[in-house]
Amino acid sequence: MLATLTIITAVCVGFLLSSVTLPDWLTLIGRWIPAVVSLIVIAIVRPPGSVSRWWMLRPRRVGTLLSGLAVGTIGIAAIYAVAAGLAVLFGVAAPLSWGSYAQIAALAIPAAIVFSLSTLGEEVGWRAFLPQLMPELNLWVRAGAISGIWVLFHVPLHAAMILQGVLSPMIGLVSTLLLLPLGVFLAMLVERFGSVWPAVIAHAVPMSVLNLVSGSAELSAGALWSLTGITTAVLIVGAMLAAPRRRQTGGDGVSAAHR
Repeated sequence: MLATLTIITAVCVGFLLSSVTLPDWLTLIGRWIPAVVSLIVIAIVRPPGSVSRWWMLRPRRVGTLLSGLAVGTIGIAAIYAVAAGLAVLFGVAAPLSWGSYAQIAALAIPAAIVFSLSTLGEEVGWRAFLPQLMPELNLWVRAGAISGIWVLFHVPLHAAMILQGVLSPMIGLVSTLLLLPLGVFLAMLVERFGSVWPAVIAHAVPMSVLNLVSGSAELSAGALWSLTGITTAVLIVGAMLAAPRRRQTGGDGVSAAHR
C-alpha cells in the first residue's frame, strides 16, 4: 500500500514540477501500479500458489463467471441510473436528453471491454491480492479499509488535475469521495463470485452519476453534495445486494475460495 501511494504521488509531483499537463494515458497506465507492486511482493515473498491464484483470474465455474460479469455491468449501470433518477426526482439535477442516454447505453459495453485492459491492473491489486492478506478482518471492515486506501491512491492524481485546472475542485472532491462506496461495491462482487473479473468489468463501465445528469459541472455545491449522498446510499445498497449470501466454509469469500 505504501509503495503504490508513493509511486503515484512521485509521478504526479513530477508532472507538477515540470509544468506538464497530466496526459490522458497516465490514468490508464497508472492503474497498473498496484498490479506491478503485487507482482514484486509475490516475487520477494514467494507465497504458495500462482500469480493467477493470487490475482483471482480463474473463476470457479464458467457459469459463475458469466453471472458475475452480468451482475457487474448491469449492476453498476443500474446503480448510477437509479441515483441519477432520484437526483432528478428530488430536483437536485436535470436529466440529459433521451438521445444522450441512448448514446451512453450503446457505447457502454464496447467501451467497458476496452477499458477493462486498464482496470484489470487496479482490481487484481486492490480487490483480489490485498484482501487475501487480511483474512482475519470482517468482510465489510476489510472492504471499507481497502476502499479507503484506494481513495488515497487517487488523491495525488485528482489533486494534480485540480492544480493544473483540468478538474474543478468540487467535481474533484466529489469524484474522489464516491470512490469509497464504489470500492465496497466492487469488493462485494469479488467476494460473491470468487473472481476478479466482475469487478474489472464493472469498474470499466464508462459511466458515473455525474455524466448521467445535465450540467454537472455547473451544479451548486449543495446539489453536488446531495448527488454524492444519494449515489453513496445507492452504492451501499448495491453492495449489500451483491454481498455473499452466506459465509463459506473456512472463512469469508475471497480468502476461503483461494486457500
